[in-house]
Amino acid sequence: MTLLALDDLSGSEKIKLVRELGTIRKNLPGVAGVNKLTLVKRVREIRQLLSIAFDRPVAILSIDPTNPAESIKKLTDYLRNGISAVPESLRGAEADTLRKIIKMLSRGSDERAYQEANSDWMDAYADLRIPAGGAAEMAAFDHYKSAGNVFDVDADRIKSIEDEIKELSYKPLENTPEIIAQQEEAQKEYEKLRHALTDLLAVNEANGYDKEAIEKASNMFEIASIKKQEAWDKLISLNRQRHEIRKNQVKELKESLAPIGRKIIDAIVDTSKVTKEQAESWANSQVIGKSAIARLKKAGYPEADVRRDMAEFYRISGGKLRLIKIESERSGRAHAKGIGHFEDASINPGNGFNKSVLWHEMAHHLEADSAAKSAANGYLLKRRESDKVFSLRSLTGNLGYRSNEGAYKDDFIDPYVGKVYRDQTTEVWAMGIQYLANPYDAAMLASKDPEMAALMAGYLQADLTPAMKLFQSLQDQAKDIVQGRRDIEQSEYEKALEKLSEGVEIVGNSWFSDLDRIDQENLLGKWGGLADPKAKYIGSWGSYRVFTGKFKNPFTKRVANGFGVAFTSQSGSFVYPGEPGRRNIPTSVAVHGDMLTLKAFLRISSMRDNNIIGVLYNIAARKDKVIEMAKELQGEQS
Repeated sequence: MTLLALDDLSGSEKIKLVRELGTIRKNLPGVAGVNKLTLVKRVREIRQLLSIAFDRPVAILSIDPTNPAESIKKLTDYLRNGISAVPESLRGAEADTLRKIIKMLSRGSDERAYQEANSDWMDAYADLRIPAGGAAEMAAFDHYKSAGNVFDVDADRIKSIEDEIKELSYKPLENTPEIIAQQEEAQKEYEKLRHALTDLLAVNEANGYDKEAIEKASNMFEIASIKKQEAWDKLISLNRQRHEIRKNQVKELKESLAPIGRKIIDAIVDTSKVTKEQAESWANSQVIGKSAIARLKKAGYPEADVRRDMAEFYRISGGKLRLIKIESERSGRAHAKGIGHFEDASINPGNGFNKSVLWHEMAHHLEADSAAKSAANGYLLKRRESDKVFSLRSLTGNLGYRSNEGAYKDDFIDPYVGKVYRDQTTEVWAMGIQYLANPYDAAMLASKDPEMAALMAGYLQADLTPAMKLFQSLQDQAKDIVQGRRDIEQSEYEKALEKLSEGVEIVGNSWFSDLDRIDQENLLGKWGGLADPKAKYIGSWGSYRVFTGKFKNPFTKRVANGFGVAFTSQSGSFVYPGEPGRRNIPTSVAVHGDMLTLKAFLRISSMRDNNIIGVLYNIAARKDKVIEMAKELQGEQS
C-alpha cells in the first residue's frame, strides 16, 4: 500500500478518512476480540495517510554523529519540542533512548561546544520531570496493555481442557480390555517358559543324566530362552502401547485448543508491517556459527528450521530486532548476550534448544528498546505480590536453578516470569513471546494471564518511537564502520601472515621416532604434553617440533584439529644429564589455524626468544599484534 502525504489527497478523500477515523475511535472501546487489532492497524494507516499521529506529526529524527555538539542540540530540541508527539506514557522511555544515543557520540574536537550542548541537554532532561517510583514504568505497561487488550477467549473451556490434560498426565496408566487380555496371555507364556527353563537347567550330569539327554536339554533351553525373550518383549510392547494411548489422548486435547491459539498468533502477525518475504530475507542474513549449526543439527533442529522460526519471530515482532548471532559456547543453558549492543547481540543455544527457546532468547533482545524494558518492569511492579524477592528454587521446587536466582512472587503463568536482574532486564518479553511460539501455549497465555497477552500484542504491533528508530539507525552505521575497519585489518593481517611465513619450511625428519617410547608418550600425554596420544609428527623448523592432531584450543576450550608445537633442541632422549630418574618434557602449545598461521607463529616465536607460550597468548591471538610483528620483521630485513 502506498502512503500519501496530506497535500497529495483531494478534499473529499481527506474528509472520508477523517470520518472513518472518527467512526473507528467512537466504536473502538466497544469492539472485542482480535478485530480490535485490525481496527488499531487501520487507525495507524489513516494517521499516516493524513500525516498525523497522536494528533501531531511524529518527528523523524536524524543527526550527524561526526558533529556531536550539533547532534546533541537536535536531540535537545526534540526533547523540548517534539517529544510531545509521543504518548505521555512512553516519554520517559523515549528520553532514556535519547540518553543512550548521546552516550554513543564522541566528544568531538570542540570540547567547549560539546560541554555547552550537553549542559543544555541535561537541563531539558530535568525539565521533562519523568515520574519516579515506578510510575513511568507502570504507565508504559498500561499503554501497551490497552492497545493489545483484544483477546476474548473462553477461559473456562481452556481451563477444563487443561485440567483434563493434567489428570491424564498424572493418573496411573490404564489398560484397555484388549491390552489386558494380551498381557495375561503373554505373562502366562512367560511364566511357563521360565519354569521350563528352570527344569531344563536341572538336566545335568550331577543329576544323573547322560550326554545325549543333556545335549537335548541344552538345545531345548536355547529355543525356550528365545521364546521367553519374545514373550518379555511382547509385555514391554504392550506397556508402551499404554503410554502411546495416553500420549495421543493428551495430543488430541491440546490440538482442540490449537485453533484458539492460532487465531491469537495470526491476529498479531496480520498487523505486522513486515512481509513474509522481508522476514525470510532478514532471517537468512543472520549469522549462525558453524559450531552452533552442528550442535543444533545434532539436537534435531536443523539450520533451515532455525531460520524459518527466526523469520516468523521477526514478522510477529514487527521487525523490531537488529542483527542477531547464534554462537555455541558449549553452555548447558541457553542464554542471550549483548542486549542492545550493535556488534555482540547473540544467542547461545544450550541444551534442548527448539523454537520456543529460540523465541525466548530472541525476545530478550527486544529490551534494547527502552519502551519495552520500561513496560516489562511496569508489568512486574503492578503484578508482584510484594517487593520481596524469593529464590526460584523455593518458588518452583526446581533445584536446577542457582541459589542466587530470585524472582517476585505472583500468580504469573510461570514463576520464572518474575525473575529479578540487577540491571532491570526481565524475563517478561522472553517468557511471553515464548508462549506465542505455538498455538496451544498461546491459548494458555490468553486464558491464564490475559494482562501479559495484552502486553505482548500491544507492543508487538506498535511502531518504534522516533528515538528508537534513530538509535537503531546509528547502531547500523556504527556496525558498518566497525566492519569496514575489520575488513581493512583482516586484509593487513593476511598480508602479515604471508610475510611472516616466508622462509619457514617444516622439514620431515626422524627426530620424534628417535626418541624413546617414554619421551614420546610424555610429549603427547596430558600431563605437561600436547594431550593427544594419536598426534602425528610432521617435521621441524630448527628447534620447533610440529605435530598434527586434535588439541584443546586455549581460547574456545574446545578440542579441534590443529597443530601441536614443541620447542626443544634436545634429541634422542629427554633424560636429565646425570639424573637418570628424571625426564624433561619440552614446552608445547596448540596452534589452531591453517599452515600459514602456523608458520607465522613459528616466525614470531623466533623473534621473541622462542617464548611460544607468551607468543600464543599475547601476540598470535591478536591481529593487530601480528601486523606489528610483520612490520618489525620488515624493518629488520630492510
